[in-house]
Amino acid sequence: MVATTLAMFAPDYEYEETKVEVGVKGINFEATGKVEKQIGWKSLFKNQQQARKKETVLPAMEKDQACQVNVEIAEGQTKPPKYYTEGQLINVMKHAGKEVDDEALQHTLKESEGIGTEATRASIIETLKHQLYIEIRKNQVTILDKGKILCQAVEGTLLASPEMTAKWETYLNKIGENKGSQEVFLDKIKQMIKSLMQEAPKKIGDMEQALQQESEKSIIGKCPCCNHEEGKVQDKGDFYGCSRYREGCIFTLPKKFLGKSISQINIKKLLGGEKTNLIKGFTSKKGKKFDASLRYDQTEQKITFEFPKG
Repeated sequence: MVATTLAMFAPDYEYEETKVEVGVKGINFEATGKVEKQIGWKSLFKNQQQARKKETVLPAMEKDQACQVNVEIAEGQTKPPKYYTEGQLINVMKHAGKEVDDEALQHTLKESEGIGTEATRASIIETLKHQLYIEIRKNQVTILDKGKILCQAVEGTLLASPEMTAKWETYLNKIGENKGSQEVFLDKIKQMIKSLMQEAPKKIGDMEQALQQESEKSIIGKCPCCNHEEGKVQDKGDFYGCSRYREGCIFTLPKKFLGKSISQINIKKLLGGEKTNLIKGFTSKKGKKFDASLRYDQTEQKITFEFPKG
């Protein structure tokens, strides 16, 4: 940290770089050489300097000069693309037009700054995290099984097409210039929704087993509130809730309570009428720390504390 701060005020690192193209039997190869002129701020990072590969130094050369080269074939394997960070994912959304072949649509997406806006892109990613489509592991965006199913569901449809966003933006601009009709735009949206609704049953049928497995994985236990046979408590992202919420069951349990994360093991104990293990470090509304076990009171329908004796 200190070295990084000092490097801000140190002299520049200066070097000369030479790039040479060499023709071998009609095929051009490129070689790059570097010669350090002034170490500058890099002198503050001697360990890194020693760990670096020795720089290639090219001899003095002139255009059309003959030279002897060794050409070797190196075997290797392609590496998978690196995971995006959240910042990189936002940048990809902003520059989504690069993936569009049509130059006019590409320009439209560039003008509208891709998918979403500066104000909404971060919230879109947060929604994907909360709904358990993606998660962040060591600052890398990782897609979860639920997210893979979603990708399969929209693959090949207009919903996954940047071109669709560009065409909408183009027509919205026409409406703004009184060259297009709001009725026509909405009619096209209705046609698209109708088409997607017709395709949806087949898509869902193809993925029914995967959807069932994913649904079962999210079940934590039976709902103690509605006591219905189909009332299952599921992981909802930021909290746990009953699968029958559409039927009116409002049962929920928080994942974080008074500053402490509640483990899934303890959630299962609450659902089974047991008290949790002793949880240390709760923070009261007055800011005081305390330790306690939790229990779910079915009569009061709320979480209660049980304090250690003595």
